[in-house]
Amino acid sequence: MIEGANAIVTGSSRGIGRCIALELASRGANVVVCCQSRLDAAREVRGLIEERGGRAVVAQADLATEDGAASVVGRCVEEFGGVDVLVNNAGMGQLSPIQDLSDTDLERTLRVNLFSYFYMAKHAVEDMIKRGKGGCVVNISSILGMIGGPGQTAYAASKGGITGFTVCLAREVAKHGIRVNAIAPGYIETELISWMPDDYRAKIIPRIPMRRFGTGEEVAKAATFLIQDATYMTGQTLIIDGGIMID
Repeated sequence: MIEGANAIVTGSSRGIGRCIALELASRGANVVVCCQSRLDAAREVRGLIEERGGRAVVAQADLATEDGAASVVGRCVEEFGGVDVLVNNAGMGQLSPIQDLSDTDLERTLRVNLFSYFYMAKHAVEDMIKRGKGGCVVNISSILGMIGGPGQTAYAASKGGITGFTVCLAREVAKHGIRVNAIAPGYIETELISWMPDDYRAKIIPRIPMRRFGTGEEVAKAATFLIQDATYMTGQTLIIDGGIMID
């Protein structure tokens, strides 16, 4: 399903999203590279895809608003003819004790990490149903939505919400040939955890049976599995965490 497919990857100017965009393009997909503010980084991803013979466009929008999400889907339809694959990956961290969490911080975290998934799926699924060719949605969640972490109440709540969203949407659109699954990564070496001091890392590594953090490329390969090979799988969350959830 990947070769020749039209894919939108949100939050793909960096980190996991960047890796997924590059992996899908390497397998023959046409990719919409999405960003909110990192336009130069998004253009760099587009350039890498084009250098390798692929097709890509950059869409800059605030996906925390429905208008922003609709504009990205519209760009994919305009440039490539429709949406076959949506990877919801846009996200932000929020590290704060709950007593210090402002309404502004809470709302922004939920809008970026959860509302954007609703908005993007709403418009992408509408196009998939209209075209009648099926499709695939992959939502990037986090193990913190299951196990939590100090100072992560807003972030964990947003990621936990993705689990319920994934299950319900999968039930809703299966009759249209659209599959919806999620990936819950553990600690992955990206900018999102660049704040982590060495002593904190030293405490986490022993809790991971594989004794290392994961890579964005490993998450990207899991995404391609869900898109291309998991043809009888929907409504599921695939955990990629080096075994930390075993404990």
